[in-house]
Amino acid sequence: MYGLYAGQLEENHLDAEQRQYLNRLRVGSTTRIEGATAIAGGQTRKNFATGSAWLSGFFDMGAQTIVDMYDDEFVWEDMEFDLTITDKEELFKFFTVFDDAGPDSPHGVHVFNLISYDGHQVPPSHATICPEGVPEGWDEAEYQRLAGPIKIGADFEYDEWGYMQWVWRAKHNSDFFGIPAAGKTTVTRGTSTQFYRNGKIVRCRTHWNFREFAIQLGLVPRV
Repeated sequence: MYGLYAGQLEENHLDAEQRQYLNRLRVGSTTRIEGATAIAGGQTRKNFATGSAWLSGFFDMGAQTIVDMYDDEFVWEDMEFDLTITDKEELFKFFTVFDDAGPDSPHGVHVFNLISYDGHQVPPSHATICPEGVPEGWDEAEYQRLAGPIKIGADFEYDEWGYMQWVWRAKHNSDFFGIPAAGKTTVTRGTSTQFYRNGKIVRCRTHWNFREFAIQLGLVPRV
């Protein structure tokens, strides 16, 4: 989505609060938003409510609130968009696409609903990664292209994890992935897995069913 829209997102598209927030990100100053402390990491233990606040916050509360939920050292990835972000300014620009800019926003109208949440606190941990090298039978470039993003942030320590399953309804006002979509509404389901340290997100990876979008936009038949 960032690749689709963020090139259009110059600062004149941002309101005064968003521009102020972006400037704070650039200079590394405090970015806390009044009233957002709890969902942004003020409480360590995560649950359905905090997961729903993160998910619906894309549209309901604005990009600033969501970015504040992330640690300064983090990795965010959406496989379907082929996008990995480790910088808060880039993350803010991406999430701003989902802000509520009215029914005629060129970015569309996006509604996310959390269906289930699983999670638990754990002793300080980090990912276990496979040995270095390329497995037999793989082309090295292809292997590194696919495996490389998985390893980003694998050494980030976490003390809690959460797994969310959700549904997404998007009303499109422009093309989607270069596919004519204006005037159409698509629905799909997805999952997000998050790892937290001291209540902040350090790793976040999202998957959603692009095939549903492709069927509803007439690219592939439903079988």
